[in-house]
Order: sequence, then structure tokens, then C-alpha cells
Amino acid sequence: MQVNPKRPIFPSIGKGGFNFSNVWKPDRVRGMKRVLSILLLTASVYAEDLPSAPQILAAARAQLPPHPVVMTGVLKQWAANGFMKKAMDVEMTLDWSASPPQAEYRISDPKKDFSQTLKIIWNDGNAEFSFSQNGEKKAFNSHNQIQNSGISWDDLSFSFLWNEDARTIGTDKKLGKECFLISVPRPAEHELLLWVEKETGRMLGAEEHDADGNRIKIIKVVSVKKFDELWMVKDLDIIQPGQDERTSLRVDHVEARP
Repeated sequence: MQVNPKRPIFPSIGKGGFNFSNVWKPDRVRGMKRVLSILLLTASVYAEDLPSAPQILAAARAQLPPHPVVMTGVLKQWAANGFMKKAMDVEMTLDWSASPPQAEYRISDPKKDFSQTLKIIWNDGNAEFSFSQNGEKKAFNSHNQIQNSGISWDDLSFSFLWNEDARTIGTDKKLGKECFLISVPRPAEHELLLWVEKETGRMLGAEEHDADGNRIKIIKVVSVKKFDELWMVKDLDIIQPGQDERTSLRVDHVEARP
């Protein structure tokens, strides 16, 4: 059984499973109520059997590199006509196995003598940010886009994997794999949906929806890399369906640190 948050829980009703012209006759209402009670009870039991979002996200975090690593690559933004609007160098120093976990992200454009650096420490699941631009500390919101590129600092850092308000809303298939479907709240009543593979705990993709349920961002896993017997996300595409624009993160080099 799979649950899609944007569709009714029981989509088969009315598609040949029930004939509504007959069901709602007075002598059948009682029987219909009994059927609905059984269906709702089944759905309730099923929901209780699903792991909680914190458990699933903990399994996803367990797929992150177990040792400090430095990853370097390029962040590129593409217009709908295929024109490259901008390109920025990316350097990520990650120590998710530290206590507490921590990471540093640096975005730079050598041609414009421009750089931004974000340092994150996760204390008991709460992210503490330190942000600077060209070496000067600045006010910061993790949901802001990086230089209007379509990708936010929250997306780049995978901070949503530590969100304590996330909830499990069902199961679904992604890339042919059975996944848990997680809902993560975002500002302005937006929602981030995460597909986490049941067997491995890997995140296979994500989508952001606005308050009206419109899909406004797709985070697509393009490739993964095996590191210390774990498969970690290496390259991402961030697609904005409404604007037909795409931002790509390509990691060129991964180096382990002692």
C-alpha cells in the first residue's frame, strides 16, 4: 500500500471498485459505513506500523561519510534556453561524524572576487549558523537562495535531515526503489517531500511544494559515489518547474581528511 500526500488515500474507490449510483441507496448506507470503518482502521494500523520520521532521517544521516571529507566542485545555473547564467566554485568540508556534527560550505566566484562561507554545527538536532561574505559576518537565513541560483543553503547542506518536525506520511517508489515518504515543513507553509530508500536509507530525491500544493522545486540525485563502503550523493540537479530553469551541482573531487 502506498500513500500519495496529494491524492486520496483510497484512489481505487469510484474507479470500478464501487458503483456510487447503488452504494448510496438507504438500504446500503449501513453496509457502506461498515466498509469505510474497516478501510480507515486498516489505514490507521498501517500508519502506526511505519517508522517515525526521526528514525528514518537518522538512517539517512547514517549514510553520510563516517570520516571528515573535503569535496570540491562547481555550481552552475542554466536558463530555459540552455544558456549558462552563472558558475560558482564550491568547497565543502564535512565532518558529520564529529560530536556535534559540523560542516563548512564555501561558494566563490573568482572572476568577481566574491565568496560566501557558511559554517554549521548541529547541537541536539538544532542547527547553529555562522555566515560571512568576503570575510565579513552577515545576517543569514538558511532558506535563502545562494546568489539567486535556485538552490538554498538548506538544500546544499542537507539540513532537512536534522529537522525534528518532519513526519512520515507513507510509502512510494522512486527510481524503481521502495521508499519511505517524509514531509518536512518549510517557511510560508511550504513542504519538502523526501524519498528515503527503505533498504539502504539513501535519499533518492526531494520535491518542494508551495501552500497550494504546487511543485516549485525538484531535487534530483544525478549520481552517487561509494565512500568507505557507503554510497553518498555526489551530483545533484535542482529544477524549478515554473521557470524551466535548472541548477546543477557537480562534485569533481572528494578527499578524506584524518
